[in-house]
Amino acid sequence: MGTEDISRYVVKHPASGIYRYYRRVPTEVADLDKRTHIKQSLKTKSLKEALERAQAVHEAAETFWRALLAGNDNEQAFARYESAVKIAQSFGFAFRPVAEVAALPLEELERRIAVGEENRNSEMILRAISGAIEEPAPRLSNVWSLYERHNAAGLTGMSKDQLRKHKTSRERAIRYVIDVLTDMELPAIGRKDVLRVRDWWTNKIAREGLTAYSANRCFSDMMGMLSVVDDALHTDFHSAWEKTRIKETNATKLKKRPPFPVAWIRERILAPGALDAMNEDARYIVYTMVETGLRLGEVCNLRPQDIRLEDEVPHVEVADREDRRQKTDYSIRRVPLVGVSLWAMKQRPAGFKRYQDKADHASALINKVMRSAELMPSDDHTIYSLRHSFQDRIENADCSDRMQADLMGHEFGRPTYGDGAEMKRRQEFLEGIMFTWPKVA
Repeated sequence: MGTEDISRYVVKHPASGIYRYYRRVPTEVADLDKRTHIKQSLKTKSLKEALERAQAVHEAAETFWRALLAGNDNEQAFARYESAVKIAQSFGFAFRPVAEVAALPLEELERRIAVGEENRNSEMILRAISGAIEEPAPRLSNVWSLYERHNAAGLTGMSKDQLRKHKTSRERAIRYVIDVLTDMELPAIGRKDVLRVRDWWTNKIAREGLTAYSANRCFSDMMGMLSVVDDALHTDFHSAWEKTRIKETNATKLKKRPPFPVAWIRERILAPGALDAMNEDARYIVYTMVETGLRLGEVCNLRPQDIRLEDEVPHVEVADREDRRQKTDYSIRRVPLVGVSLWAMKQRPAGFKRYQDKADHASALINKVMRSAELMPSDDHTIYSLRHSFQDRIENADCSDRMQADLMGHEFGRPTYGDGAEMKRRQEFLEGIMFTWPKVA
């Protein structure tokens, strides 16, 4: 097990042409995992998509086998301990190990004994009150399950795709740390161990030409999860991970996507027929981004109630929904529709159901088609560059800082009251810089 080329496990079914993940269970875990092979359909005839989907299957298998080798089945122990904590609290006591209970002031000790007498037939209550349940020592491979269990409120409101990305990022961070430290128990991880992980990342960045963002995302994910676990279990696992960020240099900074030149948008992207190789939804998504500066995911996830074409100022609203969060509180905003973006939304007044919660799919398709059609000025440009172009355009037109923040969904250094700049003023400003386009000329 370990780092390897997973393409060797991606095979095409000879009859259906559908790819699947097919792998023999490694010898070192054969006595623990009674399957001889892993066989899982990847539900696609595209090799590229199959390789992407196989990564998740591969990582899940590797994580499972690492846990088996570590003898790491602590779930029941955690459940017993957490139940004991809650039971003790329900009787007005803090859960304490048996040695600490024995050293309590006589008054509280007598109260605990009295509760025990009243509930002598319940072994669980007796053990919870007396502290006769050993606190488990969670391992690194337990971090996600503990975080998920104790962060129900923090995960509420995420869409299926948002939760998938949230989980993938954090499980990746855990996997990196296990690769360096092995599946250590959390109480045993000290500052020197965390610095080993930091040194490993420093070498990885230099060796593979990565950005410091990759490492710092790993550290922030670990800190975030461990802070939740600490709050739940009254531990202090996260403290060893403080102040571990790697300083960014010019060589290791995350590159900002360059904007499309204004002339490029006008003469290439908005040229008649330029986007005809895309399906209509993808095409209208591109057009919507041109004059709104919305993020691709914000456009893909517009709901019918977010699209206000009949209002005095036609606009779209980027809003939090029960089943989907926005990136930040500042992302919630209303943006007027003008020019090609207004035309595009009139073609899809109910939104883009095909790409709802599937912005990654839309992004992959749009970028692929635009590159094939030579609509990208460089390899560094992506569809997201339209948002940077929009910001440059409004800045160059002397848009006020406040209106810029309102249109882009950025933080502005003071509280936002009402809707910031009036919608009519926003509309008039955007109409003053919008592209002339044949269908709206």
